[in-house]
Amino acid sequence: MRVIEKNHFSTLKILLLLFFLNRKSLPLLSSSSLNEAYLLRSVLSNDENTHIHPNVLSLLSIKYLTTNNSIYFIYDYAFNRDLATHGLLYGGTEKQLTNEQIRTYIYQLLSAIVFCHDRLVFHCAIELKHLLITRTGQLKLSNFEYAKHALYPTMTISINELSCFAHTPPELLLGDRFLSNSIDMWSIGCVFAQLCSITQIEPLFRGNNQIELLFCIFSILGTPTDDLWPLFSRQLYFNCEFPRWTRRNDLLFELTKSIGSIGLDFLKNLFNYDSNTRLTARNALLHEYFDR
Repeated sequence: MRVIEKNHFSTLKILLLLFFLNRKSLPLLSSSSLNEAYLLRSVLSNDENTHIHPNVLSLLSIKYLTTNNSIYFIYDYAFNRDLATHGLLYGGTEKQLTNEQIRTYIYQLLSAIVFCHDRLVFHCAIELKHLLITRTGQLKLSNFEYAKHALYPTMTISINELSCFAHTPPELLLGDRFLSNSIDMWSIGCVFAQLCSITQIEPLFRGNNQIELLFCIFSILGTPTDDLWPLFSRQLYFNCEFPRWTRRNDLLFELTKSIGSIGLDFLKNLFNYDSNTRLTARNALLHEYFDR
């Protein structure tokens, strides 16, 4: 048996080998898996330091076994539990997450996203099932298969390149294709809203298609105006006959009543329609919601 791993070759050589094998009609890995390996081992870490960030699941080793022509990714250990599973098992019971746990997990998630965004990596797949929890209560951001490395400032993204359709921000639903950190921040708002719900897994926004999801967002947050979103009427799919909804402050208050007005303000800032003024991960960490 021959094993190719970190101790024998650099990550770059391993990735080149995997690419070569795929080109030779041996599709051992999908392009998304190759993307994850590239980001976790070449952009967010290096061969000298495979541990990336305490809140990012590390890819410790890549092994190719010639005996069965298989590729193995060896990740940092994490307890076999994610926030989606926790919500399904304990949402609405006495074992559901406490307000303090929610605050702690969101803070750790933001810390991981700051690390990624500082390196121009946009996750594009932030959802409960990709947030792993260790036995000590540490959050680990996983699944970088959808992530994008913004190598140049004009990179674009389409809706079908996101992991979770329900977390699509309104600017993408209206035709904007610009890749930016604001996409991840909208997703964090969706995750935060889910954790604040009674079941701790129920999504705030739902829709089977773009217009349904857009109208669901408008019906809860209110239909935007050019005052709230200066480029709203210039969006590709803008229609002057969009229904005019007002913000459902009662629904948002009910959702966040357990975390108070400060938590509601934090959520509203994550759901800012204007992507240019939406909270960044670094600024979100400074919000008074996290003051102890």
